[in-house]
Amino acid sequence: MAPEGANGFRTADSAVLKREGMFDHAVLNLHYDLDAGEELFNSLGFQIAPRGYHSLGSMNHLIMFDTNYLELIGLDPSNPNPRKELLDWPVGLNGLVYGSDDVDVTQARLRSQQLPVLEPKTFSRPVTVDGVETEARFRTVHMDPGFFPASRLYFCEHLTPDLVWHDAFMQHPNTAISLKRLMVAADDPDVQSDRLARAVGARPGAGNRVDVGGTRIDFSSKQQLTALYGDSLRLEGAFPRVVGMSISVRSLDSLKASLDLRWTGKLIEPDHHRLIVPAAECFGVMLEFLEPNVSLA
Repeated sequence: MAPEGANGFRTADSAVLKREGMFDHAVLNLHYDLDAGEELFNSLGFQIAPRGYHSLGSMNHLIMFDTNYLELIGLDPSNPNPRKELLDWPVGLNGLVYGSDDVDVTQARLRSQQLPVLEPKTFSRPVTVDGVETEARFRTVHMDPGFFPASRLYFCEHLTPDLVWHDAFMQHPNTAISLKRLMVAADDPDVQSDRLARAVGARPGAGNRVDVGGTRIDFSSKQQLTALYGDSLRLEGAFPRVVGMSISVRSLDSLKASLDLRWTGKLIEPDHHRLIVPAAECFGVMLEFLEPNVSLA
């Protein structure tokens, strides 16, 4: 795997690397607040890809990193048939997506493990790059929602990866380079980490962590998370649930210089190497920025 911060999506001869086993992206489900999500992440110094419109009926913006990305997804108020899959989940980070080189093969693997997997989907969205409009195409296969209640869990085969990982979308004023970690609050962290590990072909690590594909997923109790992050997290409501994410930046000084004035006095700086956007300011999900050489809590 390429080191963090290197563009590991392509080899030196520009051939696309395999995505099987990689963490692909996380999805922040915003329902009808996609405009607010775009504005918020722009104010945090991210370069946001132009709005896309899925053939499934949803809309999105992508925040691209070297080997993974964050997807902001929402619904069009003018669409009389909103995408039910998104409305069935609350606003928040409730999409964990791993890479697949062939979703039919992925589905067969999951079935052979007696895991509850659904039928594949194919969809697309228009993309304009360098003034030329074309179509980004995808195939996905989802786990049954009851298997992993913390989040929609699925696998994505990129049929046109060059239209997603495009240089025009990958240079962030805040110097962000990687979605490094997601934090899941659970009453039964051992059970939930085991389910994710089985689905992605990994083994849970020490402390109920699943570290595979370039992004670590930590499963913790409410008490453990409160001890680590206190009021930065929003821990009321039902569990399991994704409650936080950590993003690596090359420079916290550059991050601070890119911030909009709206953040004055609202961010938490535990030390000189971390900066936290409290969950109350980010759709119920804590956002932790940290430099690449800083160890995760």
